Amino acid sequence: MSISSPIPVLLGDGNAELRSEGEALLLRRPREEVRIPLAAIARIRAEGRDVTVELTAPTGAEAVSYRIEDVSRAAAGVFADAVNGALPDRAGEEPVDGSALVVVTALGAADAEEGGEEEEEKVGAALTRVPLAFGLLLVAFSVAVGVAGKDLDRAVAVLMLGFVAGGFGFLAWLALWTAWEDWYLPRHGITVEADPVLIEGRGTYAYTDTTGKLRPVGAGDKARGETIRIAYHPREPSRATPLKGVGSVVKTLIGAVFLLVPTALACWGTVALALPAFG
Repeated sequence: MSISSPIPVLLGDGNAELRSEGEALLLRRPREEVRIPLAAIARIRAEGRDVTVELTAPTGAEAVSYRIEDVSRAAAGVFADAVNGALPDRAGEEPVDGSALVVVTALGAADAEEGGEEEEEKVGAALTRVPLAFGLLLVAFSVAVGVAGKDLDRAVAVLMLGFVAGGFGFLAWLALWTAWEDWYLPRHGITVEADPVLIEGRGTYAYTDTTGKLRPVGAGDKARGETIRIAYHPREPSRATPLKGVGSVVKTLIGAVFLLVPTALACWGTVALALPAFG
């Protein structure tokens, strides 16, 4: 049945919008539009300022869900009650695969693809330019130490110790970013299955995002025969990570802490070594 009573339009994080449209819900994001028929919906869950649309699934299968975050708390409750009250009565019926009834339309597919490539280029540029900028600044600082203190050996020592600090700091930042992605994406992203593929002679995994694009995910050099579950960012599908347990995230954080210790010591040593030159 369709929804006849007025219900609010949910406006969420990242310009996402969820509204009713006759016998379906329309979830609109900057890069896609998802049309979800009421017949494909098992229930709507409102949890604070987050609303989850759970689809029906055959017995034993995992249900697919769509989520919109940071909406009005009051509107979320009204929306959930209205849609749940309009869902068809399925008593005694075998649940169907709701995901097969959902229609996903890419909005500006070419622009979205270019935008994704630009995001990947920005990340790659940051990983290249930040260390380069740090290296140039460190060289300039070492030269200043050598000139001010008239001590070439001190300048070389500052340069070498500074590079040690920068190297450990960069590794610590990578570990912290990895831990954040491993925690955030499974909770706020889209979870799908990734299949083993061979890319340039290297075994890895690949998944298909909501636009239908196949994307590789680094899940180890030796991809085995079985599929794995990964979670990717709904607005940046290139950001993906294999699903890991809390223990793995904790281990990564511990590794980051161990990397921060030599980073701090090397930074302290660099400053302590350089200060006498300006005294």
